[in-house]
Amino acid sequence: MKYTRRVQLTGGSTFTVSLPSKWVHRTGLTKGGEIDITEAGITLILDPRSGIETQKAKILTISTDVDDVFLERVLTSMYISYFDILTIRTEKLMEQKIRQAIKRFARRVMGVEIFEETSNSIVLQNVLNSENFTVWNALRRMALNVETMIADTLQSMKLKDSKMMTNIIERDDEVDRYQWYIFRETRASITTSDDGVYALILSRILERIADHTVNICKVLGTAGKKQVAIVDLLSKALDFSLGMYRESMEAFYSKNAQRMNEIVEKKQGVNDMKDRILSDPKVKDLSTATAVSEEVVRIGLYATDIAELGMDYLLANVLEFALK
Repeated sequence: MKYTRRVQLTGGSTFTVSLPSKWVHRTGLTKGGEIDITEAGITLILDPRSGIETQKAKILTISTDVDDVFLERVLTSMYISYFDILTIRTEKLMEQKIRQAIKRFARRVMGVEIFEETSNSIVLQNVLNSENFTVWNALRRMALNVETMIADTLQSMKLKDSKMMTNIIERDDEVDRYQWYIFRETRASITTSDDGVYALILSRILERIADHTVNICKVLGTAGKKQVAIVDLLSKALDFSLGMYRESMEAFYSKNAQRMNEIVEKKQGVNDMKDRILSDPKVKDLSTATAVSEEVVRIGLYATDIAELGMDYLLANVLEFALK
């Protein structure tokens, strides 16, 4: 329901507006009650406070034998949908594999700890205050993790270090932690005028770049000596994509529209990298070259997506803009 109220000036410096009486009665507000006011662009969100902070509690009951991987997926979805307290319980004695799956989940996500444990239940609690760790702070850390993963992959290719590649693959879990946290916090606070949708899209792009980086390590980590002949070509291509990524993130943060446009214009050059690699006469292991070059190209193309998203984000809430 939409209400219209006239803004009044009180005391020469205070602007006031009356609240609809039906809304006040529905929310249970009384004289002296408090309302939280949140800015979302030019929109104000009113949240009536009851005086007691309520916690969002959920319960997951496991009544049958369940695959531990499936259980972790369910727990991740419940984490994204947000909870303050989550109780996982079984009808009988909780099996060790279920306990281990729950504890793995608690280690993988951000801000969740085991609060209580009994013979047939485990209680998880969200202990991270999102006001102290905002979505945009999480994005910056996530972006830095992705950058170091690409840079270290480039280094491992030059050194032909398979152990370093294994370490990079394992670090993908950290990127996923940030992605799930950003998804959860965005879902909990998003409005039609909020910037959260851009944070969510960017986090998804970053997660995909990390996945492509991991794929490079998986392919080259098992390629053995076959990669030697093509590593220089692939390294140069990945170095180019890494540069694109760094440029796109810098342009996104600085809100430099001209720079963003220049990055988007490089899209065709990124697409051409794969053909240049595969047509090189030095390439003998075509299957490895094809697989890795595809991942390298995807990283570069995602960098252009970041630049395009940055342009959308820049112009989302402006009423006037000048091209210079």
